[in-house]
Amino acid sequence: MQVTIYSTTICAACHTLEQLLDKIDQPYEKRIVDADSQAMAEFMGVNDGMIGVPFSVIRNDEGIVTKVSGFDQKKFKQALRLP
Repeated sequence: MQVTIYSTTICAACHTLEQLLDKIDQPYEKRIVDADSQAMAEFMGVNDGMIGVPFSVIRNDEGIVTKVSGFDQKKFKQALRLP
């Protein structure tokens, strides 16, 4: 399972999401879009027009990609196959 979170330096919901992933020991990559122009360019290429953060891309072991805009705990649990 590969998880990438697009975040900003002041995003409270982003920090909450990171805490959830840390709690369940789910590795993730974090891209800070307001501090890194390359991360912003990457974000603009994957966000399907959504401009809010957190924006996450989850690729499961079968290669299926789920994109989650905002901190939607239910969607995350489904994508990560958690109870």
